[in-house]
Amino acid sequence: MTEKSQNEEGRIDLEKYTGHTPAPWKNVAGDIFGHNEHIADTVLEQVIPQDEAYANTFLIADAPLLLEEVKRLREQNKLMVDYFRYMRDGGFTDADWRTVNEWIGDEEE
Repeated sequence: MTEKSQNEEGRIDLEKYTGHTPAPWKNVAGDIFGHNEHIADTVLEQVIPQDEAYANTFLIADAPLLLEEVKRLREQNKLMVDYFRYMRDGGFTDADWRTVNEWIGDEEE
């Protein structure tokens, strides 16, 4: 990640992806297609092992899905931070704790 890729908080600047071709993208022998339009080429030269080159093309093809997952996780993180602040500031009652325990259960995922 380059400095230009980061925002002032040191996180990936997602705004630069606004307007990208929406998912799904498909990898067809190193050519990337989105909505039946050719949107990118990858070079599958023997500079790196073939398995690595193909893995890279699949990673590129999954970029829109990864972007959506980052957005979802950031939103989830923001909600959790807001919730922790609410708890910290004394906004939690015994009934709230019972509700949380019902949500999360006794077992680890």
